[in-house]
Amino acid sequence: MPKIVDRAERRTAIATAAAEAIADEGVEAVTMKGIAARANVTTGAVTHYFASKDEVVLEALLLVDASMQRRFEKSLQNKGSLLDALLAALPHDDESRRDWKVWRVFSDRASRSGELLAQYRASTGAWLDAAVDALAAKRGSSTEALRLDAEIVVSTVDAIGDEASVDPSSWPVKRQRELLERTLEVFGS
Repeated sequence: MPKIVDRAERRTAIATAAAEAIADEGVEAVTMKGIAARANVTTGAVTHYFASKDEVVLEALLLVDASMQRRFEKSLQNKGSLLDALLAALPHDDESRRDWKVWRVFSDRASRSGELLAQYRASTGAWLDAAVDALAAKRGSSTEALRLDAEIVVSTVDAIGDEASVDPSSWPVKRQRELLERTLEVFGS
């Protein structure tokens, strides 16, 4: 009797392996064979679920984007402040550092691929909308400058994430918190 495989579960396992490989080795060094080895499947299994390396990279991006969004939303749902929610999305442990390393690769590749650019715009748009909503809730109303302020906050989060994923020892959570507190002090109230 053939083994029953959950397609979504297998794709997620392969995308997770791809994300880890991208974070550890860089996207150019990643191969379908290397992803297969990390996922404990054959190269044929990887190519069965993904037609190309770019497709696996895109799935890895969607995986890390969802992971970052979950941490952000979970913090907000637990009655955390906007500051706590933003910190939850930033690189502070192995998983979140992996996510930011993959995000950095993705943002670079999006500049050269229409398909990746479309997904990049959708992902960054969702983050911006979440920041607008959180700032509007904090302020109790919406203003014309709200979206611009949210863009400044999101841009600061991106800059911190980039720096902390490249040089974590120079960007401990305390430093991340201080910079976000100041940003929210100026643009979030």
